[in-house]
Amino acid sequence: MLQGNTDKNSATGFDFTGNMTLLVDDIIKTHPFFKHIKVKNILIAISPSNGNRNGVVAKLRPMLFEGGSRTKTVRGIEYAAPEVMINGTNILYIVYFHLPRFLNHGDQKTKLMTVLHELHHISPLFNGDIRRYSGKNYAHGNSRKDFDSLVSIYTDEYIHTTAHPELSIFLKFKYNELKRKYGAIYGDMIRIPRSKNVSFQKPMGNI
Repeated sequence: MLQGNTDKNSATGFDFTGNMTLLVDDIIKTHPFFKHIKVKNILIAISPSNGNRNGVVAKLRPMLFEGGSRTKTVRGIEYAAPEVMINGTNILYIVYFHLPRFLNHGDQKTKLMTVLHELHHISPLFNGDIRRYSGKNYAHGNSRKDFDSLVSIYTDEYIHTTAHPELSIFLKFKYNELKRKYGAIYGDMIRIPRSKNVSFQKPMGNI
């Protein structure tokens, strides 16, 4: 049986990044819709949220521009995509989970749906860009309701086919419950990488 990082958890607290990475890897291996994703090129990060129960609970940060391009030009200014390397591996996506808000957001299935929702945004080409739908609402398509219904179906299919349901058990707990169980909750933290202006201004001539 595949186990979470239980020794590390019990010794130093709950490793959110480690346990969520194991869950994401199992989703990728279990559900064919996500088979294009390579977990080694994804960084799971935590970000502090305020006490407000409303707000963003998770978000995907693609590291490259549309089509996987490393540069883009906006109003005549050229920008280069940021680069994040972890142990020599190029990170194409960062998935941020806002704590404590994410863990206090609904029941276990609701939180699992949020995980699959963010993974769904990853381009089927796995090129550092997001999955783009046609039309103005390119992130979710013409109907957010249809998008959410599809994610719900994928979540049910994962729940009924995974060989390792124990990997999502931590989603049953609210933030304070998980903290009380393990003593602390920790994970990788990284500021949102920003694109860089790489335009070169022509030197001014002598006056």
